[in-house]
Amino acid sequence: MAAKPQIVIDVSPAGSVKIEGKCFQGSACAKATEQIEVVLGGGVSKTRKKKPEFFAPAASGKATAKQAF
Repeated sequence: MAAKPQIVIDVSPAGSVKIEGKCFQGSACAKATEQIEVVLGGGVSKTRKKKPEFFAPAASGKATAKQAF
């Protein structure tokens, strides 16, 4: 069973904010965190760090099967 996507928000004592998406694939993380970035930081971050999952294709949720005739 795949882990559910999560958004983790860390606020340091100095007030800096770090938003991290976990278990997202493709650009889904950027879409999910965009509004949070706007509300907390006043805009979309220009310093996003893309994890390897960003470059993975998004899962379609459809199973494929091949039939032999």
